[in-house]
Amino acid sequence: MDYVTERGLAPFHPFQAFPYQRFEGNPNIGREKAMEFCFRAVDMSDRIWIFGVSHGTLQEVNIALAKKKPIELHLHLDSEWRRFYEELGKKYGNPLDYMIYS
Repeated sequence: MDYVTERGLAPFHPFQAFPYQRFEGNPNIGREKAMEFCFRAVDMSDRIWIFGVSHGTLQEVNIALAKKKPIELHLHLDSEWRRFYEELGKKYGNPLDYMIYS
C-alpha cells in the first residue's frame, strides 16, 4: 500500500478491505462471496495494479480486461510470481501473457 501511496495514488487492497476472518474465512460468507466483493472492487477501480499471482488476481485481471480497465504489473515485488503464473495461468487463459511478453 505504501508503494501505491508514494506514487500519489490511493490504494485499495482487498486483503485490507475484506479481512480473511470476516469474509472468506467467515462460514456465512465464504470464498465465492468474498471474491464477488473483490470483483466489484475491480468495477469501481480506475486502474488495476497487480503485485502477485494467485487464483484471485488472475480472475480479477480477466474481469479488468473484459471491462477494458488499465492494468499495470508490478510483479518485481513478488519473487514467486513466475512460478505461480506457470502453475495457474493456463487455467485462466494466461491473461498476463500479452503484458509480460509484448
